[in-house]
Amino acid sequence: MFGDNKVLGIDIGTRLTKFALLKQGTKPEIKAWAIVPTPPGSVSDGLIRDREAVLDMLKSAISEFKLTAKKIAVTIHSSGIMLRELNLPALEDEEIEPAVQFELAQSFPDMIQTHSTAFKIYTKTNDRLNGISTSCPKQIVDSYVEMFADSGLNLKYVDVNANTLAKTYNHFVHPPMQGDSVLIVDLSYAMSQVNVLVDGKLILSRSVSGGGSFVDSLIVNRFEITMEEAEAARQSGYKTLSISQEELDSCLRLGYSSVEEQMRQTLDYIRYSKLPDGIKEICLTGGGSNFPGLETYFSGMFRTPVNIAQSDSIPLEVSDKFFILMPAIGAALRED
Repeated sequence: MFGDNKVLGIDIGTRLTKFALLKQGTKPEIKAWAIVPTPPGSVSDGLIRDREAVLDMLKSAISEFKLTAKKIAVTIHSSGIMLRELNLPALEDEEIEPAVQFELAQSFPDMIQTHSTAFKIYTKTNDRLNGISTSCPKQIVDSYVEMFADSGLNLKYVDVNANTLAKTYNHFVHPPMQGDSVLIVDLSYAMSQVNVLVDGKLILSRSVSGGGSFVDSLIVNRFEITMEEAEAARQSGYKTLSISQEELDSCLRLGYSSVEEQMRQTLDYIRYSKLPDGIKEICLTGGGSNFPGLETYFSGMFRTPVNIAQSDSIPLEVSDKFFILMPAIGAALRED
């Protein structure tokens, strides 16, 4: 690979926008990163609603944090994204895309008109091929493409949150090994996502309402403080508040009840339909995963080892933000 081989990955969230500048190669390197506020009200469930405000924010951050790259990749997180397993008869390469579209149309007749679909083939034999398809609302994809058009920023790739998390996990957290299985739970501010990797391959993804803001709101009501004060207290491990672990567990149980239920349903589904021994590990990512006691709470609830994502192969200055930066890092990781 010659010339400028850096790619800037961007994850534009409802509240925060994350950047990761990666140098490509056999061992990708994180060269720079940044986390900045997203303009209030400019993004909703993955859709760019205020292009000018978001674009101004992007250009300012790229300049301030020296994140210039010839290629930009974005990752999209939205409840409207659908990921489905593919199990098709053996086909020639040029026949796969029409077959995927046909399969989707059987369940969702209007999807070809309303969604952009991509697919990834994992295995191909003489008889069958297996993989996944991902469908994202065209309105959301178009909002990114149109924002970057004529902006001076070269948008080269558009990816989705589940896939970027999977790539980052496989490259920086745990290289794929036969027999491995992990539930990656991305706890964002207002919406979370439950993803399953088996043998390093993403096979299932579900979005659910619920995130760090739900727990912060409970803390706000309990102590009569602002959301900003609640977030600061969380980041300090609640040392500034007189709260017992029992009270905190109660907040976690109420704030993450919908996420917990989705985790339970997913773990049960995998155990009964795919892996009799169940998922081996739960990995937490996203800004909503840094609540004190959350790992212990989920571990006790599901009787499965739980860890916040971390990596030994990244710069030290990135390590304490790695679990938040994972989608941006994965967007910059190229598989082509």
